[in-house]
Amino acid sequence: MLPPDTKLISADDHIIEPPDLWVDRVPAGYRDRAPRVIEKDGRQAWLYEDQLTYIPMGSCRPLPGHPEKGYPPAPGTARFDEIRPGCYDPAERLRDMDIDGVWGQLMFPNYARFAGHRFFLGVKDLEAGLVFLKTYNDYLIDEWCATDPARLYGAAILPLYDIDLAVAEAERVIAKGAKAIAFSENPTVLGLPSLHTRHWDPLWAVIDQAGLPVCQHIGSSSRLVTTSDDAPPGVLVTLNGVNSMMAAADWLMSDVLERFTNLKVILSEGGAGWIPYLLERAEKAFNDARLGRDLSIGQAGMGRRAPRELFAEHMYACLVDEQFALRSLGDVPVDNLLWEGDFPHGDGRWPNNRKELSEAMADVPDADAVKIAETNLSGLLGI
Repeated sequence: MLPPDTKLISADDHIIEPPDLWVDRVPAGYRDRAPRVIEKDGRQAWLYEDQLTYIPMGSCRPLPGHPEKGYPPAPGTARFDEIRPGCYDPAERLRDMDIDGVWGQLMFPNYARFAGHRFFLGVKDLEAGLVFLKTYNDYLIDEWCATDPARLYGAAILPLYDIDLAVAEAERVIAKGAKAIAFSENPTVLGLPSLHTRHWDPLWAVIDQAGLPVCQHIGSSSRLVTTSDDAPPGVLVTLNGVNSMMAAADWLMSDVLERFTNLKVILSEGGAGWIPYLLERAEKAFNDARLGRDLSIGQAGMGRRAPRELFAEHMYACLVDEQFALRSLGDVPVDNLLWEGDFPHGDGRWPNNRKELSEAMADVPDADAVKIAETNLSGLLGI
């Protein structure tokens, strides 16, 4: 069971970026191009490079009196005066964490997108986009996390479209105190080289030396798996874990983790119940003598170490309210399992996270419960 003195540390939560994040912080020459919140037909939306992006209520926690589904336009939007201040204010976030019995949270962006690609995917002005990306990181580390560094931790975003810029920004945010680096679960969807190239080696070298985890959040490729264009939303939500499975397969079937032995990879919000199947299948592929590589097309080969070994030493999966993974400890390695609250997104269980996690861990040995809820992540983040 979960001991009452366990400090719950969540591996995945989000900042709903406050409306003044960019317009109040970027240099004057960029202010007229910065993302800003505008009024549109009685609703609020972000405006950036002529693109209008409504604030989805499903990514927020509504104030009393406002529906979780939000308001038109579809799929349901929110105004800042309709959501809990803890969505966008770090002092209020700490109060919401106390209500939930949660000690610490690792933060990802929301509007900036989970791998920061709001500022480079399809963007006309990449120079300004880089300024806005850095401004987010500065706000994350210097303001949000600085509110209480013992409890609030940042996953910084990088300009992944340019490897030299990405390395430089990684070095900068690491020096500033970032606790993790956000990366795309499948960079090829963003028009970038795959994990199976040597393109990313300079970035892996910096992160490897710093000892920070690389976080791949579901949706950080901007493509969630579904079956057809007319499939209802429930199909996509049911298949959320497939994105993390694909990301895991890429890491296990590359040689990156063998060459950068200090790298740790967190698969954020993709569940964990799929781990036994994926590892079994990966071991079969690894040992299949028929599978090689095609050097004529630059295809990389698999590494020399078995997938189970690589997973055990380098990879971590997260659960929100998943019961199956907790019933399958052993097949799901407890040392590679993290808990996440996903506040303020709708997948999370606020304000009942501690209560529900305690109930779900009723039959889990105390030492294992503490690892999942606290120490596996605290060790990764160095806190």
